[in-house]
Amino acid sequence: MDKSNDILQEAIDNRIDAFVRGMMTEEEEAAFKSEIQADLELRSQVLATVSLIRGIRIQNAEKEQAILHDYAYNRVRSVLLWACSVAAVFAIMFGYSKDKRYNELSGIISPYYTEYSMGDISRGEVDSATVTHLYTLFNNVKEQRNVTNIIKELEPIYATLDTDFTYNSYANDIAWNLALAYIKNDQIDKAISILQKLKADNPDTPIGKQIENLLKAIKSL
Repeated sequence: MDKSNDILQEAIDNRIDAFVRGMMTEEEEAAFKSEIQADLELRSQVLATVSLIRGIRIQNAEKEQAILHDYAYNRVRSVLLWACSVAAVFAIMFGYSKDKRYNELSGIISPYYTEYSMGDISRGEVDSATVTHLYTLFNNVKEQRNVTNIIKELEPIYATLDTDFTYNSYANDIAWNLALAYIKNDQIDKAISILQKLKADNPDTPIGKQIENLLKAIKSL
């Protein structure tokens, strides 16, 4: 008797499975729906099966989302690690390249630095404090690696040399040291412009020869 019941229940289970999976023909589905309406026990079994399948689908969907989330996380993490690695390599190479360029430029202009004495303030009418500051800027062109701030201070002074004669006695020194700072800062075009003007203003002089040699050196870069 139990075996017969098991066989009958298996047949019912198979029909329920076919129904919830949409595997019945239209006629079979219509007939089964009629049975569901008439049989409370069958209806309960169908609802239980539907709930079970829905639960499984929700679990599977959650697992899929978790898998996708983990995949996305790992993918992003891999990309970020790759980007960081590339950035690190680039930083190392770029830093090496900058150091190499800096050493090259410093080597070129090294013979052309002039040591300025703070006691030498007699060439013009500029007060001693201003000249001392000017000489400090000149000496820092040699001593400091980052000459950006020195350039910012010397540029406006150089720009007014033709109209303001306050620094007239120091015009060559201002132009010369600004040019050296430009070279050290890898602003070669600006340095060439100043040096060419300085050479034109000082033809057939020792400084003119220095300018000519320095121009040759930096134009070959």
